[in-house]
Amino acid sequence: MQNKLIPGFFSTILLLAISTASAVEITDPKSIGFDPRKLNIVDTMLNDDIAAKVVNAATLSIMRKGKLVYHKAFGTRGPGSSSGPLNTNDIFRINSMTKPITSVAVMMLVEQGRIKLKDPLSKYVPAFANTKVMKLGKLYPQDKAITIADLLRHTSGIVYGFFGDSEVRSLYKKAGLRDNSQTLETWANKLAALPLEHQPGEVWEYSHSTAVLGRVVEVASGQKLDKFLKKQIFDPLDMIDTGFFVPQSKVHRIVEPQAPRLSNPAAKPRLLSGGGGLMSTPGDYLAFCTMMLNGGLYKGHRLLKPETVKEMISNQLGDIQPGNYNLLGGNSGFGYGFAVRLNDIGFSRESKGSYRWAGYAGAHFWIDPLKEMIVVFMIQNPRQSRRYIRKVRAWVYSALK
Repeated sequence: MQNKLIPGFFSTILLLAISTASAVEITDPKSIGFDPRKLNIVDTMLNDDIAAKVVNAATLSIMRKGKLVYHKAFGTRGPGSSSGPLNTNDIFRINSMTKPITSVAVMMLVEQGRIKLKDPLSKYVPAFANTKVMKLGKLYPQDKAITIADLLRHTSGIVYGFFGDSEVRSLYKKAGLRDNSQTLETWANKLAALPLEHQPGEVWEYSHSTAVLGRVVEVASGQKLDKFLKKQIFDPLDMIDTGFFVPQSKVHRIVEPQAPRLSNPAAKPRLLSGGGGLMSTPGDYLAFCTMMLNGGLYKGHRLLKPETVKEMISNQLGDIQPGNYNLLGGNSGFGYGFAVRLNDIGFSRESKGSYRWAGYAGAHFWIDPLKEMIVVFMIQNPRQSRRYIRKVRAWVYSALK
């Protein structure tokens, strides 16, 4: 729903389409502890950014205590006015916000006994048994095998090749890992032939690890990753607009950036990246976050046990420190698929135990269990991603009484 179409938003309870399939009540923010005047300031700030062409499209959704208190869209689907006004059920590239979903898939298989966290990766992708570690141009054997837990918490020794500079990253860049025409099996074997940047279990480094987990899901479940995610996660959560591509009937709802050019969501990829390949909507991702905040339960469907969710959102790094490219920032650890806030110090009112992640094109979310709050923000402009991570937190917590 376009923001300008809902006058008197804060004085009434409105029905808004969170997805094309269902309507959800918007609750008076006062009753859930928000200051309506300060939420109105968010409207002004985002409308100003749209007018200044900082971004062409943005959505912000806030849930607290199980109630939706803010769910608005600003701008247009594309950089030109002819693209039409943005709606809250339009489809965004969520990039690395795919990772928490893949991590949930892995933990579902752990609960079913098909995967163990201590299993070596080579049990599912045998080529990783021979993967070496590169230091100063020389190759060394792994001191210990990469485990499933290492992949979930990004301590596998695998890195990314598209940022940073090192011998290993240079090899990654040349290896064709970003070629979407290959299968996930082929891609995983290609990655296994490249050296690791670190010994497994020694350094936290943001990486292709979750994409490798996508292949683990396929082997352990006997299903392609897209089929497993749809049946086990998307269908139970009513995530009807989430997938690895956008079907022709929905392409008119794709949100396009003003710059730079991004992937084509309408093109069906052979490579199903569990690390960054999904498209989704604000409403669909709210459903996923609601399941996590509810300890694995959503509308009577239990995806995970509460103790499994607790394990995922607890810091699993111990004494392990980040490498040269620390995307966690200060005051954060990492669980199984989520960054985790370690304490309450700092300027933000975000609670200890909050967990989060973000995507390359600017979508991000966080869940604050202590305040019973979920926030999902979506844009399609990588150049503005970090800016809005800071700003949206400030807006939301300043509006919370």
